[in-house]
Amino acid sequence: MAAWILDHPRLILTCVLLLSGLLGYGALQVSVDHRTGALLSDESETVRNFARAGELFGQSQAILYVVFEEDDPFAPDFLVQLDSLTRRLGALDGVESVLSLTNVPYLVREEAAITARPLYDASLPPDVLRRRMQSQPFLNGLLLSADGRTTVLLVKIEEAFNDSAARIGLVRRVMAEAHTLPGSVAIAGYPYLRTEYAERVAAEAPLFTLLALLVSLVFLFLTFRSWRAVLLPTAIVGLGILWTIGLIGLFGHQLNIVTAVLPALIVIIGMANSIHLMTKFFDQYRLTEDRRQALMYTIRTAGMATLLTSLTTAIGFAVLVLSRSRSLEVFGLFAAAGVLVLYVLSVTLIPIAFVYLRPPSRRTAGLSGHDAFADLFDRLALLTRRRAPAVLTLTALLVAVGIAGVLRIPSDLFVFSDFNEDDPLRQDLAVFERQFGGVLPLEIVIEAKTPGRMRSLSTLRRIERLQQDLSTLEPVGRTLSLVDLVKLSNQAYFGGNPAGYRLPSGYELPFLQSALGNLTDRDASRALIENLPRLVDSTFTVSRIYMGVSDIGTSRMHALADTALVRARRLFPAEQYDVFVTGTAVMTTRAGENLVQNLVMSLLVALLVISGLMALLFRSARLTLISLAPNVVPLLLVGGAMGFSGITLKPSTAIIFSLAFGIAVDDTIHFLAKYRLLRQAGLSLYEAVRTTLRETGKAILFTSLVLMSGFLVFTLSDFGGTVSMGALTALTLGAALVANLFLLPALLYRFGPRDPERPAPARSLRTNGQAPVHSPPPADRPAHPNGSRSREGA
Repeated sequence: MAAWILDHPRLILTCVLLLSGLLGYGALQVSVDHRTGALLSDESETVRNFARAGELFGQSQAILYVVFEEDDPFAPDFLVQLDSLTRRLGALDGVESVLSLTNVPYLVREEAAITARPLYDASLPPDVLRRRMQSQPFLNGLLLSADGRTTVLLVKIEEAFNDSAARIGLVRRVMAEAHTLPGSVAIAGYPYLRTEYAERVAAEAPLFTLLALLVSLVFLFLTFRSWRAVLLPTAIVGLGILWTIGLIGLFGHQLNIVTAVLPALIVIIGMANSIHLMTKFFDQYRLTEDRRQALMYTIRTAGMATLLTSLTTAIGFAVLVLSRSRSLEVFGLFAAAGVLVLYVLSVTLIPIAFVYLRPPSRRTAGLSGHDAFADLFDRLALLTRRRAPAVLTLTALLVAVGIAGVLRIPSDLFVFSDFNEDDPLRQDLAVFERQFGGVLPLEIVIEAKTPGRMRSLSTLRRIERLQQDLSTLEPVGRTLSLVDLVKLSNQAYFGGNPAGYRLPSGYELPFLQSALGNLTDRDASRALIENLPRLVDSTFTVSRIYMGVSDIGTSRMHALADTALVRARRLFPAEQYDVFVTGTAVMTTRAGENLVQNLVMSLLVALLVISGLMALLFRSARLTLISLAPNVVPLLLVGGAMGFSGITLKPSTAIIFSLAFGIAVDDTIHFLAKYRLLRQAGLSLYEAVRTTLRETGKAILFTSLVLMSGFLVFTLSDFGGTVSMGALTALTLGAALVANLFLLPALLYRFGPRDPERPAPARSLRTNGQAPVHSPPPADRPAHPNGSRSREGA
């Protein structure tokens, strides 16, 4: 393959240009996925229940809450402004309905009919209007806080807008309009959360890509001191980004908040490949001063090692298909494809470029050729041989500490945990939770096995008892059900007396139903129904209890959902009713928990697959086990650090283990591939380790620094999850670097294949405190495994 690449540069460049054109077209077809469900699997019972409730009642997460903290929300001036705002928001494109104190219907009885009128009437005297509003128990906890000093406006967004990019502009317009009112304004609700995610990710993704590129360019220049060696990898990662995004478009997939980090990852990983290949080429060219021979050797050795490392990295991403999350599946597949694309581009374009470019000069070597590194790695080889027992003992102690920390990792997931406590979104959320409960919808769906049963007074009383039961649970805010609408109608039937806000008796119910049948001003009554979460289906067979819950974490959320389900089944026997618990609160927390479990399983699969690949590569069970240690130990240490520092195991932190393992094992492969080659060439154990450190240590060091710096860029994010992913991945790669330079040689000295018995003259001698000097190799064996003579000898 090496000769073919060097002999057909024009053909390869033509193919690259044609593919770039095709994939560039695919990149132009890529759109953004704004759906909530994109992070979840369609196969889980949680999602099926959520979809069933959505079909019956519509989306519960499409409501935007605008909170006004006023000393007197009934003040005439404020109500005039609130009424104007309500009308303006209702006229916006994408707003399905708006509900506030000024447009909520006021039901009154007129003879044998119930009439729906607007609760707010600017012509009424202020004291009369105040009494009218305060006489509506239905509003408490819905539009008015318990102390009566805070009111909320509900904006229901059309489903098509809520699942598209148009939602972002709509939410920003609502926020701008809301802040025209005086006083304190807070915004809450899922549309706001999703808008913040989308806008911040859209802003951060190109920034992180640019920063990762700048960091990589700095390392490239310091390493090679050549602008050619800087611009060439930059062009390759640019093509890698184009090809990867193009593949996403050609296969009909979309970008989402997970795949948005792909360009930055491609920059980081692509630069690492380039450093390995160019370091090998420059080192080999200095030895032979024959460009073609150096390029052939680079493709055969570093190219093959880079292929194996690309496969392990791709495996680390590809196992994310086991996460059963649509977004992570797409991310894993196309990240793996991007890694393989980078390999193909690197192993072809770098040699072709150096066919046409001037040969590298001595100055071009930069840090990669600095003799200080050779001395450093010589000392490291000697240190790890002498102190191998100490290195292994220290590693065992650290592993024990790491395991203890892993057992302490908290697993309680919070929906809003990616936002800092001082973030405006969290502060607004705290205002809403303090006054009205939570914004996370939790729903109990009750389906009667007899059609129309929700009209039955006995069923309504069961729902009422369940609501009273649920209201005693601490994190539950206002509950809402069909019963509340019946109570509101009954209050109207009894002349608006607050005492009438109750379920009718069996004697009263027929009269109430008759009055509702004669309901006048149906437009006003429809406004009430449309602005509230839908509570019953059209056949009165399926109903639900809707409640807002605070972000209490998965443990308490599970307990709450289980308690609610037990109490519901106690009141609604299985012979007559089917009951299930759903809502965004349940779906998000359970999906997050399942995702963590699946990501842990992905790590185990990655370990098995990569172990099998290493076994095929080295054909030695001993070397395979040795190769795993420098990569598993860092995972345990980082897991322990998470446990002792209280970092939660959540999707953004669980993903780093398979990702970091797939990347970190690359350095081990480069090290052991070179070590095995040297041993086959007849070098002693110590000579093989020392020469391996000399020839691969620099590339391992530089690529690890590039990778660590690239991932540290993510710590600049506004999202806690992205910060954790960047910091923990960088920490894992740093630990893997130390393990590959210290632990791996120590393991080879202690457990690697022993040297055969040699005659006395072959023993190493020590002169002037320098590294040992060994006897020369036999005349029929070259002093360097590639057939050329090394500067430092065998």
